[in-house]
Amino acid sequence: MEITGLKDRFIELMKDEDKRYCAAQILFALSISFGWFIEDGYRRGLFLLALLLLNRKQLKSGVIKQWNGLTLAAGLLLLALAAWVLFIPLAAGTDSFKMRLAGTARPLEIVLYGWGVMLFAKDSFFEKYFFRFSALSAAAYTLIAIINRAMLHFSTERNDWLFDKHAAFAGIILASLLPWLLAAAFDKRNKNSVRAAAAVMVILNFAAVLVTYYRTILLAVTVQLFFALFITGRCFGFSFTKHKGMLLALLLLAASVPVVLYNTSTTIRVELRDNIERSLSVGTNFDKFTTDRGEIWQEATELISFRRLGGYGWVDYNDFAVIRKHHPHSSYIQAAFHTGIPGALLYTASLAVCALLALIYIARGKGDPAISYAIFLGLAATAVASLFESYFFTSREYLIPFWSQLAMLVSPLYSDSRKEL
Repeated sequence: MEITGLKDRFIELMKDEDKRYCAAQILFALSISFGWFIEDGYRRGLFLLALLLLNRKQLKSGVIKQWNGLTLAAGLLLLALAAWVLFIPLAAGTDSFKMRLAGTARPLEIVLYGWGVMLFAKDSFFEKYFFRFSALSAAAYTLIAIINRAMLHFSTERNDWLFDKHAAFAGIILASLLPWLLAAAFDKRNKNSVRAAAAVMVILNFAAVLVTYYRTILLAVTVQLFFALFITGRCFGFSFTKHKGMLLALLLLAASVPVVLYNTSTTIRVELRDNIERSLSVGTNFDKFTTDRGEIWQEATELISFRRLGGYGWVDYNDFAVIRKHHPHSSYIQAAFHTGIPGALLYTASLAVCALLALIYIARGKGDPAISYAIFLGLAATAVASLFESYFFTSREYLIPFWSQLAMLVSPLYSDSRKEL
């Protein structure tokens, strides 16, 4: 009987185009929000299922016609960046054409997801589920990460993070997911129990970031929190002055995290002391502050000077660098190395204009404030961390959710003709 009932419901779903489209939106929202850490195959499967549920009319998006002003500038920049990274490395790369063609797969998949955003991110139904899934994803990754580090006695080994990730990569994912927890904690539309749980997860996220032992990630999270002080009230009508007691309690609890961790493990104590010492050397010893990244940047810029326009393509950085560090420890330099200086300029401009666009949406109250709030803070973390780490050409697990979220800023979610369900 149960199987027959499920079959009938499935047939009913397939016949109802509106319900089928909603199901497709849920699948796509899942693929992005949990795409930070699930396997590529599962993420692609969800995306493919979502596309299969659409009819011909729904596979078309006329959102470009609705772009104007800064939205038009952001959209055109993202399109220009997509075209550049797809075709320039393919034409001007230094390896064989077969390898250049294979290297196009990653940027092509990112572009396809951007197209998917235009198809699915259209209404309040998508907003609601994307926010819920993103907050759940953030809570799940945070909780699993801190448990995993505790089980490993807060090891300083940087290549043994959750899901076989390096600490710098796990750290930027934690920082990218943190804004969704902040939004869940401050959004008055949520139940008090949900907001309290989100606040606890914010503190655990901070603890997990702390034990990455990466100053770059700590700096990125600090910048996030700094911006959050100014935009939280605008987004959620939250008054810091009216909630002094609650904020003081949360700040004391958050401050207790490093204290507890510091006294829990000798490993943590040594690493934190080293990080503090290096951070304080910013004005006196830049090489110590950046862990000798100056030499890496100098060599990378020399390599770029030989191929300014088209870059080297999707090659292994170590094939050309004498200082073998896998990447030049800067997303902006990495963009120039792989795609040339024009590619790096398009990348930088895209981040800057998208950040400004998100702030304008927040100021004007356009769309769901939680979405633009989380996207802006996640973008801020990446922009800062990208000064010292390379996230321009990295794993799909980071690139696809990140660029998909930026694409939402020029999607039908923010067009005047958006459909409400």
